[in-house]
Amino acid sequence: IGQFVGQYGLTKSEVMAEIESVFSAILSKWYRLDVMVFFREDLQLEAVVYNKSSGVVTQRLVDLAEIRGVNTLKKHLAMNLAKAALLKQTNRYKFYEKELRWGEIISCNCDQNYHIETDVVPGEKVIAICPLNRIGRKRAFHLRRVDPVFLNGTPRLKVMVDRVSKTLIETLLKEQLGSNAERITIRCTKRYVGHKSFVLTSRRLPKTAIKAVTQELNEQIQVRFVKNI
Repeated sequence: IGQFVGQYGLTKSEVMAEIESVFSAILSKWYRLDVMVFFREDLQLEAVVYNKSSGVVTQRLVDLAEIRGVNTLKKHLAMNLAKAALLKQTNRYKFYEKELRWGEIISCNCDQNYHIETDVVPGEKVIAICPLNRIGRKRAFHLRRVDPVFLNGTPRLKVMVDRVSKTLIETLLKEQLGSNAERITIRCTKRYVGHKSFVLTSRRLPKTAIKAVTQELNEQIQVRFVKNI
C-alpha cells in the first residue's frame, strides 16, 4: 500500500479503495457470483463469495493465497490506480482552466502543433499542446482545457493552451495591473487575432499596461472606459 501511495500520488484510503474495487470486480467475474473483497482491521485482505439459491443466501471465504491469475489481478490493479491518479491530477489542474500561463515552446509535432513547457500548477512542469503557428519562443498562453486521455492504453493528462482566446487579453491586462486588478473589471468584447482587440474596463488603465499587452500579442488593443460594464 505504501509503495502505491508513493508511486501514484494517492492517499492510503484511495489505494485501499481501488484494491478492494478491482479485486471484487475481477473475482466476481471469475466466480460468476458476487464476491466482496475488503481490508480487515489488520490490513489483511479478505474475500467473501455470496451465493443465492432457492431464496437462501450463503457465503464462504476465499483463500486469496490459492487464487491463480495473480498477474492478471496486478495488471488490472495497476491500470485502475493509474486511472485514479490521472483523474485526481485532472481535477487539480481543471481548477486553473481559463487562466493565464507563461510557457516556452520546446518542439513542434507533425500536425504543426507546438509543445509548450509550462507550470499549470506552480512548481509542476507539464507539456501542453498549442495548435498555433508563427509565435516566438516564450509566450503567454490561455490555459484552455485539461482532460484525462489514454495514449496507447496508458492514462495521460492532456493540457491544451492557445493564444487566440479573448480571455488571454483580459488576463494579460490584469497581470500588468498587479494587485489593482481586483478592483477593475476587464472584458474583451471582440478580438481579431493578430490585428485588433476591443476591450471595456470599469476604470482607466495605464498606457504602460496596454502597451505591454500590445507588444506581447502583436496586435492593437483598443480600450474604452465604461463605468457600468
